[in-house]
Amino acid sequence: MADFFKICWYGHGHEKNIINKGLKMLRDSPSGYGLATIIFHWLSALLIISLFALGLFMTSLDYYSPWYHKAPELHISLGIGLLLLTLLRIIWRACNKTPAPLPSIGKSTLLAANLIKVVLYLFIFTIVGSGYLITTAEGQAASFFNLFGIPATLELSADNVDRIGELHKYCAWGVIIVASLHGLAALFHHFVKHDRTLVRMLSPVKRIN
Repeated sequence: MADFFKICWYGHGHEKNIINKGLKMLRDSPSGYGLATIIFHWLSALLIISLFALGLFMTSLDYYSPWYHKAPELHISLGIGLLLLTLLRIIWRACNKTPAPLPSIGKSTLLAANLIKVVLYLFIFTIVGSGYLITTAEGQAASFFNLFGIPATLELSADNVDRIGELHKYCAWGVIIVASLHGLAALFHHFVKHDRTLVRMLSPVKRIN
């Protein structure tokens, strides 16, 4: 019986160590990003590209297309998903200290990188906000895969919907352009400057303790 309790005790301790290591892998550290930040980053990129491609696809549809109703519904759901993910990213960043900049990154480059992040967030919130206003313009809720809906707050005229639609379109192009510049900068750091800027966002940091 005593041996049984020893096995249970050590087994529990082993599981606890695994959980602790997993939590440490998720969190950021001064030397690099954790797994959670990396997942948030690439999932956001995937959603933004998917939403942009779907938006372009929707402009080519006519009333008799089988995707005439399906594509907007999917677009709305993915847009809400992007909003939730962005809010989660902001909360996660507030709870985790940003890793220290690499020695090869100058102050002006760091400032530009931070500015790009702010611009991207502004674009995302403007796109999602304008998309919400367009979707709920006639009083209907914005549905997230029919799991829940965000109710309408105000109804808009056709002219106002058109204006907001223009804002939505230009901001969508804006986020793609800025994100592309962001990606090109990462590639420049990787292939020209040979630093760990890109690698940091591909591989979680290994924590010693």
